[in-house]
Amino acid sequence: MASPGMMQSGLSRELFEMWCPDPKNGVIIAGYCVEGTLAKEILKEPEEVTTMSGQRLPMKCSVEYISFSAHTDFEQTSHFIRTIRPPNVVLVHGEMTEMSRLKAALEREYEGSDENPVKVYNPKNLETITFHFRGEKMAKVMGELAIHKPKENDVVSGIMVKRNFNCHIISPKELVKYSDLSVSTISQRTSIHYTGSWQLLHYLLASMYGSVEVILSDNSENKSLRIFDTITIVEEPPVVVLEWVASPTNDMYADAVMKVILKAQELDSNAVSIPAVTSATFDKMHYKECLIELFQEMFGEDSVPKLFKGEKLYVTVNNIKANIDLTSLEVTCENEKLQRIVQTAVTKLYESLAPVTLGIK
Repeated sequence: MASPGMMQSGLSRELFEMWCPDPKNGVIIAGYCVEGTLAKEILKEPEEVTTMSGQRLPMKCSVEYISFSAHTDFEQTSHFIRTIRPPNVVLVHGEMTEMSRLKAALEREYEGSDENPVKVYNPKNLETITFHFRGEKMAKVMGELAIHKPKENDVVSGIMVKRNFNCHIISPKELVKYSDLSVSTISQRTSIHYTGSWQLLHYLLASMYGSVEVILSDNSENKSLRIFDTITIVEEPPVVVLEWVASPTNDMYADAVMKVILKAQELDSNAVSIPAVTSATFDKMHYKECLIELFQEMFGEDSVPKLFKGEKLYVTVNNIKANIDLTSLEVTCENEKLQRIVQTAVTKLYESLAPVTLGIK
């Protein structure tokens, strides 16, 4: 809703030139148009229009015309309002006393309407009125995110790119392909003084964070570990080097790993050997009971079966099942995140209940 109505200049002309190339937009001509004006020209639905600067633009927006008289009586105005049922009516043209009477009459007519109530405003000159509208924003999923149609309640994770009035959700690694944006990564590398036992450091990291991957390299004699599939630790005496791709989550993981390295450095590796697990007196039945209680606390009472036979147990979270082999303490699951959480819980509980012996040198 912008003036002037014949769109020769001003706000209406500026908005039209911005929006006319998009077929999702539309123009409604609501009054008489003089020959030679832009409003009269676009009613003929030309393929192109000329901007105020002389540039030719394609006109793909829709154009409609309605007869909207500027001078009506109460019956005509009331009929118009009843037809379109707007939530707000603003009276802006007329003598103040008469507009006040019209406002009072309209309010009496709709004061008993609970469904779609109509608010009538009669502002003074230069008085500001604020309206709040709830709009919907539509975004088109592009690239690999659109390969599989999401189901109800699925979460689509990506980057939303807005250009003009179009919004697209794109995978971060496909930004270059579907937008003018470029992607860059920051690799972090830090060295920490460490002269302790590599075996002790490996044990402490595995005890704290679960499975630790040993990286074997043919080109280097230095030992390497990977934690959380993101943090790489390389032995380069007298230091260990941490490498990771910077992100809020990875940075947090790296801080936690540094803490373990500094703690390991405090230990006298010549005095304390690696704990050895002795399973002779390990109560497996007690372990199973504690494991079930642990999963019930973590995921709810219905996440694990009340009774099970043999050495197989499963945990169900959001209809995703994680299978546990109590003999090997291995967890298999189609969801990598759930598998890692369950595997850590299984390992940590086992290490907590299994007796250990410390060999003092």
